[in-house]
Amino acid sequence: MDSIFLLDENNNEVEFNILDTFGIDDKNYAALEQVGDDMIMIVEVYNTSDVISFKTIEDQKELDEIIEFYEEMKRENDEHWRSKKDFWKKQPKIH
Repeated sequence: MDSIFLLDENNNEVEFNILDTFGIDDKNYAALEQVGDDMIMIVEVYNTSDVISFKTIEDQKELDEIIEFYEEMKRENDEHWRSKKDFWKKQPKIH
């Protein structure tokens, strides 16, 4: 499993495992799990030139729709997938 380091709102490095990447319409997303934490976080992924950036999704309605899409995608691909609604992490600001 690939992992990345992101900066949190206090500029501390935090390690995340990349669980999945997926697209909806013309946007790309990643499902991340902080190392040592069972919570899952969804972020938007931007590819510009040779730089990949991650952005938190601040609109709660948009985030809920993306989580619903992700859970449906996982259910279709894995008959043993169960909703992990209790495991969705409050979206911290990352940059």
